[in-house]
Amino acid sequence: MNKKNLPLIVIIASAILMVANFIFSEKFDRGFWMSTLSSVLIIISMVLTIRERNKK
Repeated sequence: MNKKNLPLIVIIASAILMVANFIFSEKFDRGFWMSTLSSVLIIISMVLTIRERNKK
């Protein structure tokens, strides 16, 4: 596994887990929204990491 591809792999895995959370969740309670928010924050941080690496 190449270190350059790691942020992209994390983005893809987080997106898949977020979609699976929407599909298989029966209740849209606080735990659902917190896990969705954490996935979104992980995706944002990995996108920023990729942009920063491309600047250098």
